[in-house]
This record gives sequence, C-alpha cells and structure tokens, in this order.
Amino acid sequence: MKLLKTLVAAAALAMSAGAFAAPTPVLPGSEQSLQSIINGLYTSSSPVSAAPGVMANQASESGVFKIEASGGSYATMIIEIAGLASSNTMGIYDINNPTSYLQMFAGAATTGYRSQLEIFALADGFFKFVSTTKTATGDLISSLAQTFSSNSFGYYLGAGSPNPTYYSQAAKNANQDDHMIAYQGDGDLITLNGIKDVMWGSSSYILAWEDQSLGNDSDYNDLVVYVESVTPVPEPGSLALLGLGLAGLAAVTRRKQKKA
Repeated sequence: MKLLKTLVAAAALAMSAGAFAAPTPVLPGSEQSLQSIINGLYTSSSPVSAAPGVMANQASESGVFKIEASGGSYATMIIEIAGLASSNTMGIYDINNPTSYLQMFAGAATTGYRSQLEIFALADGFFKFVSTTKTATGDLISSLAQTFSSNSFGYYLGAGSPNPTYYSQAAKNANQDDHMIAYQGDGDLITLNGIKDVMWGSSSYILAWEDQSLGNDSDYNDLVVYVESVTPVPEPGSLALLGLGLAGLAAVTRRKQKKA
C-alpha cells in the first residue's frame, strides 16, 4: 500500500512539475522586447496592466498539443524580429517521428498572416493534418497536407530553413534547450491583426521563439505567433505512472471490500 501511494504521489508530482519549474530566462536585447510585443496587444478593453509577464506567467506545457473538439485551429503571426526573418519557417511535427512535419508559415510570412490547421482521422489509424495559409488580407498562399501517427503534435521553428531546427519539446533540442515559451490566455480582450476585443481565452496561446543558440541571444522575439483552439498534452510517462498507481490503488480497495 505504501508503494502504491508513492507511485500516485510521484505521478501527480511529475504532472504538476512544470507549474513549479524555474521559468525560462528571457533576456533584453537591442530590438523590441517580448514584453513590449505582448503589451502592444493590449489596446482594446483590457488594460496593459493585465498583460502576462514574460517571466512570471509562462505556461506549464510539455511542448505537445492537440486540436480541440472543433477539429481546427488557427495560428496568427504577431511579429517576427530576426536576422533570419525572411527565411524562418514554422509548423507542426509528428511527436513520434519528427522527420514528418507540416509547414504553416514560410519565410515570406509577415505580421497578420494566418494559417488554419485541420485534422482528419484516417481509416488506418493515422491522422491527416492540413494547413491553409493566407495573407493578412485573406489572399491564399498555400495549402499543404501531411500524415501523422498521432493526433498530438509539437510545433517547430526552422531557423533560416524550411526544415525543423528547434522543437517545442525541449528534449528534442540540443542540450535540451527550450526554444519556445508559451503564454496561456485567461479571458483578456486584446487587439489581433487590427481587430479589437479579441478574447484571449484559455485554449489560446502566444508562442514565442528563439532562433539562435540560447547562449547567444535568448530574447524570444524572433517569431511570435498566436494559436487558438489547442490544449497541451501531459508527458506520456507521467500519465502512465499515474495510471499504474491508480490501477493498483483500485485493486487494493477491491481486496479490502471483499475481506469486509
């Protein structure tokens, strides 16, 4: 019984560890800061004082996401400030096979570009993701598709490349560095792509990317996007450990009930 309690406690701790982890350092640079970029969205009903702090309010996430029940998600380019801006790319990748990926924003994408991400279940148990990207004024740029092994996915940044360089799952990066920081909405009304009073809800995130080695920069303003209708997925190991503990606890409870 003591072992089972330990397993359950360990799993619960693992699943909540992100909430207590030290925030990823965001350093000031010579360009517009990430805090200033986020503050700049607060020109609607919510005051700038409600804006999340780039250090204090980082979201707890494993780098793995799912599209919510609607079956579709939108990503809007907020800003891109980088020497590689004209060639940086962003999209999603298969968490079980990172060599399988789907581009959402090409190097030419700029502020206001929007990409719709849709998911379709296939008969063989795989999933088809489709990204349709348009300019800030609604002109079609591209429509691409890729098959993934799971309905969960990660986001990637191609640093001056059409291929993934950095992943939202820090463990897949060199030195396990975290090149993406997420900020979760809590109902604030912001201005997005010129549209005022857009509700930044709890299923929407701002993703801020760093396109250089962390020792060289770490300002996380190189590519900033707003994604909606997604939810983070806990690490599989944490879920398995929790399931093992709960299953064992249920078995012990049943044995006690029989003895009674």
